[in-house]
Amino acid sequence: MSGTTSRDEATGESVTPGQTAAPRAFEELLAEHLDALYGTSLRLCRGDRSDADDLLQDAALKAFEAFRTLRDPGAGRSWLFTILARTHLNRVRSRRRRAEECETDMVETEFENALATWAPPATPLEVLERRQLSERIARAIDRLAPELRAVVMLMDVEGFRQREVAAMLAVPEGTVASRLFRARRVLREHLAVAVAEAGKRRRG
Repeated sequence: MSGTTSRDEATGESVTPGQTAAPRAFEELLAEHLDALYGTSLRLCRGDRSDADDLLQDAALKAFEAFRTLRDPGAGRSWLFTILARTHLNRVRSRRRRAEECETDMVETEFENALATWAPPATPLEVLERRQLSERIARAIDRLAPELRAVVMLMDVEGFRQREVAAMLAVPEGTVASRLFRARRVLREHLAVAVAEAGKRRRG
């Protein structure tokens, strides 16, 4: 048995018995990205802090157990987010056995700058409007199907490239693109409503 290899469930990578984890190195890696991981976990769990804590703990445990498979320390961030995203989607699938309903595919449009509106502006009125817009986008993200929400969080919020997200979720790049198009369409519709409401308030 000493020469055999196994496949790690969290990452899909092969592991040899001779590979061992380095607890201190893992703790340092996790601490470096913990805030970002928790923020993504919270959004994936639709703002439910208890569920987000459980997800993050579950993903951290899987990452610790699989740390021996991380051969490139420079890839630690994407490796952690891969485990987080896959853990979340596995949890969703285990809770329900039915497929998620998604919007029909649409041509990609201009949602690239939407999340930039979350930055606080200068005046009190703009602060209020931006806060309301931020809350509306957050609610829209919460209503996305888990597969769509994961893609938005990884690409639009965390800044991973399409190719990286495809590898994280173990799906073709075309699937990532399709999910992103659908998610951005839903979010863009909510954004348009928020902008229209803000315009009415200003004119009033």
